[in-house]
Amino acid sequence: MINVMHPLTDYIPSPFLVAASLVIPNERQSFDSQILEIDSLDSLIEAQALVGEGTELEATRPITLKVAKGDYVLENSFHIARSNVSLVAEPGARFILEDEANCPVIAIGSLNEWVDVNDLIENIQIEGIEVDGNRDRQTSELNDTRPWIRNNGIDVRGVRNLEVNSVVARNNRSGGLVISWKCSDVFVQNSRFEHNYFDGVAYYDSARVFTTNCIMRENQFAGISLDNHLLDTYFAQCIVVSNGNVGVFARNTIGLQFDDCVIRDSADWAIFLAHDEKELGVHNTDIIHCHIEGNRGGIFMASVNESQSSGTRIHNSRFVGNNMDRRGDIESSGSEIAANGNEFKKTRLIAGELDRSDRF
Repeated sequence: MINVMHPLTDYIPSPFLVAASLVIPNERQSFDSQILEIDSLDSLIEAQALVGEGTELEATRPITLKVAKGDYVLENSFHIARSNVSLVAEPGARFILEDEANCPVIAIGSLNEWVDVNDLIENIQIEGIEVDGNRDRQTSELNDTRPWIRNNGIDVRGVRNLEVNSVVARNNRSGGLVISWKCSDVFVQNSRFEHNYFDGVAYYDSARVFTTNCIMRENQFAGISLDNHLLDTYFAQCIVVSNGNVGVFARNTIGLQFDDCVIRDSADWAIFLAHDEKELGVHNTDIIHCHIEGNRGGIFMASVNESQSSGTRIHNSRFVGNNMDRRGDIESSGSEIAANGNEFKKTRLIAGELDRSDRF
């Protein structure tokens, strides 16, 4: 059911709209930080010994890893297993996964099958690095020794206060950036996730994940995938373009917001909202000021009633040329969608008129 609301007096914006716009100060590289210069594979291995498994997880002294320009071919994941670590790369620094390594390129947090409160780490920064998963030369999506670990570009499990900035994650056998297992207060910005076998970014079982000014393009499945009790998640000024299935897949989420995003040229729906086998769907979802163009359908709600999914609001957004195969711009199987102030056009814009996908 699609309802047209009364003018914006009926619309209550998420408080996370304001929270996500705050500038997050970088306080990790303090005067007391231990700084390691990395300019070779040997120096990267030395750094791994200080931040990987077997290190003191309670260590409080910050460590800053400064990675020089160049290609670093990894036989195994670069694993950050302790708190208070910054990995800051020069332009042109790239981590490339070796053939048949079958592991994440960068792993942050616990690699245990089950992550509990005792495994959590905090205050991690990843900046400037390019991550290449060498996906065509991997033999499996799953890790050989830990089959519960998927071979993502950046795999994050059980981390509080994480900043990912100016990163490129491409050509990974699973996803580009995957955040799961009770992560919280995560800030992803100015980054690009492309040409991954599954999703550009995937967020699960976490809270307060803010993604701004990012590009998710030409991934084989979804540009963005959200599931498994994900709470208070915000996307702003993101470009989701030319993905091989849907632009956005979401289910079992509460407090999801898209603001001023472009979702274009998806092979299926621009946004697909659903519920799982336990009837857990999407609740309190806001899509505002977005541009949705040239997809094989606009926004589709698969849930049939309000107990499965509720509180979906679409406001002041523009829909252009999403009517392939007689699909509509906004459709629902029954769960109510409140729509107000949207613009609909069947004819696409001139090619490239709104293409911001090459801005960084």
